[in-house]
Amino acid sequence: MTTPPNNPESEQKRREKSDRYFRLSQRLLKHAQQQLELGDTVQASEKAYGAVSHAVKSYAELRGWNHYNHYRVGLILDQLSEELADPNLVTLHMAVKALHDNFFEYELSTVQVQAGIDAANDMVERLGNIRNSPIKPLTSSSLSNEQRRRLSQLMQPPVQEQVPAENLPPLEDLPE
Repeated sequence: MTTPPNNPESEQKRREKSDRYFRLSQRLLKHAQQQLELGDTVQASEKAYGAVSHAVKSYAELRGWNHYNHYRVGLILDQLSEELADPNLVTLHMAVKALHDNFFEYELSTVQVQAGIDAANDMVERLGNIRNSPIKPLTSSSLSNEQRRRLSQLMQPPVQEQVPAENLPPLEDLPE
């Protein structure tokens, strides 16, 4: 099983949380471009990386998957890449991860950060399309051992308490 059992209340809460994550993702992308235009490649890098992470979390919420660390964000993208037969998701994620590294190392040029922001835009758009598509149920017989292992980790409850949707950063407090 790749999604939790149908429960209308939890399904509605997951959808609300997913929507908040996705809107925050879109807002962070705008901020990334604004920061780059101001010459702040470090902040632009981290905002673009954060935008992709929140878009992945948005999708994971709909599936009921644990997305509470960087490792699981990677697992989610690996799983999506296989389910959709789209290896570009993993390639784009690797490019965006370079932006996260840049936050700490400050080694990417403006041109490289712009390329990373472009990759982040592509990923967020793809993830938005994916999250608005019907979820295709997977059967145990169709899963590889690697997929079974990955999905087992994604279905584990988080060690920490999950963040309620109302505790996510308030969108209205963020500048446009």
